Amino acid sequence: MIPPMAESPDSPRVEPPDGGAGGPAVSIRMALALVVAAIAVVVLVVALSTNPKPGSPTPLGERERSAEAFVGSIGVVVHLNYVDTAYGRQADVIAGLRELGVSHIRDAMPSPVEPLGIGLRAASQAGIRATLATGDVNRDPAAAVADALKVVPHSVDAFEGPNELDNSGDPAWPATLSAYMPKLGLAVFRQARGTPVIGPSFVNPANRSRISPDLPGLINGHPYPGGAPPEPALSAAVREADAVPGSRGLVFTETGYHNALRDSANQPPASEAAAAVYFPRLLLDAFGLGARRTFIYELLDEKPDPGLTDSQQHFGLLRNDFSPKPAFAAIRTLIAAVRRSPGPGNRDRLDWSLSGAGARGVTRLTLLRRDGSRVLALWRPVSVWDREAVRPESPAELPVTLRFGRQVHDLVVWRPSTSGSPVESRPSTRRLPVTLGGDVVLVSLR
Repeated sequence: MIPPMAESPDSPRVEPPDGGAGGPAVSIRMALALVVAAIAVVVLVVALSTNPKPGSPTPLGERERSAEAFVGSIGVVVHLNYVDTAYGRQADVIAGLRELGVSHIRDAMPSPVEPLGIGLRAASQAGIRATLATGDVNRDPAAAVADALKVVPHSVDAFEGPNELDNSGDPAWPATLSAYMPKLGLAVFRQARGTPVIGPSFVNPANRSRISPDLPGLINGHPYPGGAPPEPALSAAVREADAVPGSRGLVFTETGYHNALRDSANQPPASEAAAAVYFPRLLLDAFGLGARRTFIYELLDEKPDPGLTDSQQHFGLLRNDFSPKPAFAAIRTLIAAVRRSPGPGNRDRLDWSLSGAGARGVTRLTLLRRDGSRVLALWRPVSVWDREAVRPESPAELPVTLRFGRQVHDLVVWRPSTSGSPVESRPSTRRLPVTLGGDVVLVSLR
């Protein structure tokens, strides 16, 4: 596909030792050692923040996580230099990102600067930050980093290594990565100290073992579910990351679903309706599993394909004419519901439980807003799409009951995959019956 996650602007920055990283007394070998040390410090800061260690089980209700961190974990892949596609309508692309509510994108390093620089500047002016991936492994990474910093000096989330080089057809790709990544790490350390580096991505995760785990960068995953429920693919990607010695954190720089229902040559499709159910689950589950950021591939269908035969033209959340697919609406509603507070809440621990036959199979995530109000996310890891028969599936409904240890107030129920508005509200209660299908249910309260 195309070419991680970053600290916030307030995150601690890594400073060089006395004398700086590039002084005449520092050998290139020592400089590379400093890069590794600097990245280790950045990763330690990341690991001690709101996200648990990758591989932790999906949180249950008693583990509260930051609602703001969840929203910030959502990113979208764009191709602002594909000016011969729908991405050439850059003003509409930026408007689509703002409507969606996402403020993090992933694109290539602007080296050469134009035409990509035009789109990145526009995104930056709209308050959107960028993870920038290696575009050309033959270009000096120091020059590529310098070009990016000229274009968006204050809006780079992270610099990312080469994209799926194991799928390039070059048998020497392991040697290429082994030579490139230390140079990229050194360039970032010298020019943008404290900015995270993300490692290379792979089409075949097993190929990760063919490069040294000592190369700089957070672990980079591409867990495409291939038309299936998202949870198994995400869990497998976390296990693969945990198997890397010295794992330093995890970013999913690509994942998603395509809707080319007549493409039988590539990964299996999912219908637009099924993708709308799966995407909120994917984003919540990835966050619960410890991924620092998850980038949806991609914002926009690039070129028309009315025959639905080319998967590469149907990964977008927006169709080629910029009309929103159901998944766009579901993610927009998910973000809006998590952000929308009913007012200051009680920050004391909220004890709650879920009862009913089958309640043990329900995944639960509690998101705590800064003002003390909360969002409880509930979903079942069930299939709503038969990818073999290429048709919908309807999981049996599951009635459960939410019980709270104290009176809660201004309770609002959202189902982002089916409605852009709340589906139920109560001024106060200690008990809420809910019927679960295959979609995410959000319960906002204070």
